[in-house]
Amino acid sequence: MPRWFWLLPALAAAAWWPDAPYWQSDDFLAIQYANNGARVLADFAGPQYGATDVWSFWRPLITASFWLDQQLGGPFPPVSHVSNVLAHALSALLVAAVWRRFLRPASAFVGALLWALLPTHQGSICWAVGRVDSHTTVWCLLAVLLALRSAERGERTDWRLFAATAAALLSKESALVLPALATLAAAARLPAGERWPRALALTRGAWIAWLAYLPLRFVVLGRFGGYDAATFDPVAALRGLATALAQVGAPLRWIGVPAELPGAPGLWLTAAALPVALAVLTAIAHRPRLALLAALAYLVAVAPVAGFLAAADNPQTLRLQYLPAVALVGLVASAGPWHALAAIVALAWPFVAMRAEQAVADAQSATMHRALLREAGDGVAEPLFVTGLPHTNARGSIVQLHFGVDRMLQPPFTARSHRLCALRPLATSDSAFRLELVDGVPRALPNGSTWHFEAPTMLAQVPPHDDLPALPIAGLVDGGVDLTSAQLHAMLPAGAVGPRLQTPQVRTPHYRLTVFTGGGYLATLFANHAPANASDGVVDFRAWFAGGPAGEAARYGIGGAEFVGEALVVPTTMDLSPAFPALLEAGAVDANGVFRATHRARRLFELRFDRGYPAWARRAQGRG
Repeated sequence: MPRWFWLLPALAAAAWWPDAPYWQSDDFLAIQYANNGARVLADFAGPQYGATDVWSFWRPLITASFWLDQQLGGPFPPVSHVSNVLAHALSALLVAAVWRRFLRPASAFVGALLWALLPTHQGSICWAVGRVDSHTTVWCLLAVLLALRSAERGERTDWRLFAATAAALLSKESALVLPALATLAAAARLPAGERWPRALALTRGAWIAWLAYLPLRFVVLGRFGGYDAATFDPVAALRGLATALAQVGAPLRWIGVPAELPGAPGLWLTAAALPVALAVLTAIAHRPRLALLAALAYLVAVAPVAGFLAAADNPQTLRLQYLPAVALVGLVASAGPWHALAAIVALAWPFVAMRAEQAVADAQSATMHRALLREAGDGVAEPLFVTGLPHTNARGSIVQLHFGVDRMLQPPFTARSHRLCALRPLATSDSAFRLELVDGVPRALPNGSTWHFEAPTMLAQVPPHDDLPALPIAGLVDGGVDLTSAQLHAMLPAGAVGPRLQTPQVRTPHYRLTVFTGGGYLATLFANHAPANASDGVVDFRAWFAGGPAGEAARYGIGGAEFVGEALVVPTTMDLSPAFPALLEAGAVDANGVFRATHRARRLFELRFDRGYPAWARRAQGRG
């Protein structure tokens, strides 16, 4: 490898060096969890973050890396972000070393630099949890490089290839295709007559690690795990594949054309995409075998995330292209260094714009977090219900305070635990039911304290405002409703009776029961479950989940599948506590489908679930 290749990690690190970075979304969850060494060790023998359902991951090296970050610098963002940048810098060097086997040095160097500067890497580098891509890719590229060296020298590197593959598999599930990638790379460097048998023999270490990992993963997780929510639609995936390739090759599509540029935006988009398009066509025409190799490598690398290709128009999913893009830049670079350099020039503005947007989003998140820590430290009533916490930046390209909100006021971010709930719909769709606003702000809740971010630097407490008669509630036990697994299973058989609440002397057509989770609320609407001749209203939780003779199950929005049972799976799995505050209101739904409250409870009560809820939900739906 030419000595000047060592410029690559320096250039990659300089381009992505953290500038006042801050935590995003899952980062709060990861840091809070990894603060405890016992939990870190538990991740080696169980699912990541101790999750009981939904996301069944085994990524102990990622959890351990967050623990190490805190030993080096405490819960401060720069340490974790520097870790991601250094991993990316090392990967840039490895990309050049891999493609040097197939291209001239200048082409391999510029191709690796193109990969290092792709704006689509933002989520893998600037988002601390994105290290599941940036850290894993180091091990993947190292394994591929070892396989190539074995093919060139005719020497096995079994234990080193085994170790690199094992480290990748213990970092992210996408490494399941690593043995196939290593074998493909080795085969490309071997004579045709002995290609595949010899390639398999030389990559034996990777396949042994893979074969050992699969049963071990099943033992640790009790199943193979992964994203239960991921579904695969072949037609949607193919359309999404084309979108993903366009997003990676022409990032101006999702960054946006600056308004001050003259002419039609379409012309600028075409001009930005032209260098990559010309390079691909040139490569196919002049180096078809290498182009085919790059295409095969890309398809193998992208296979583990194929279920998410349908969402490729969402810029937040583009970080899943981090490893597959190694193949794409090799295809571009095979047309020659000048083609790859032209592609770098075309992505210069999107890269700068993306970095600027990241800085603004980080500054906003940091300011909001400091304001919350300040108020919680002053001893305000808890839970803190806070409106104005952004899921993403305005463009939707950078995730902010989307997930793990309930960890923001927990150690190690603060010395004492405080309970926090985002006062926003848990479902981000426009069809989700929302609580009414008073002067642009949700009304203050009767328990805890309610807060509103008028701006990132302006956090104000919402004053009490209750202009409705009190809604009496009977049937609570110790201020709550038992919806733990035993109670839920008991109410499954036909004719079974679930927990019930009554509203004495308040007979109402409809109820709104709002459940407040860490990430947001579910405002559920449903018909009164009382018999027609009853003077009291009834909330029957069996009917709330499943419906009954009086009507369908409770909905949290207008849509085909927006029923409350499915929406509670994630918060009961991942929130710090599966016992959620709830507010009951009585009223009616008007002709426009809008709920008009006539009575409101003066106190919140708890809906007490446990971690077994997702398994019960699957059983109730006939899926387990």
